[in-house]
Amino acid sequence: MPGLVRDFEVESIVTAAHDLDEMVDLLALTRPYERSAGMNMACKVATLPLRDAVTLVVEDWADDKFKQLSAVIVRPSGPAIRSFEEIRHLYGKAEISPAS
Repeated sequence: MPGLVRDFEVESIVTAAHDLDEMVDLLALTRPYERSAGMNMACKVATLPLRDAVTLVVEDWADDKFKQLSAVIVRPSGPAIRSFEEIRHLYGKAEISPAS
């Protein structure tokens, strides 16, 4: 049990370190049937602040679960955000924190 608590604390610290105003690239994976020869699996949707990227994924893509679950947010300041769970968590933080 102590290992689980320690892992959660580390995850919270990493999530808390995100700058919601940082400019990021939002990528969306293409469905297998949409790909043609030589086409990449991921395509860039936009470059926008992290706050707007998580809002776009959670709100605007709500009717497309594949797109939501396969969204990737590439940050210059750290590792890419690949988990929809983390995107939803950041979305919650973005709703309560004011934009700068």
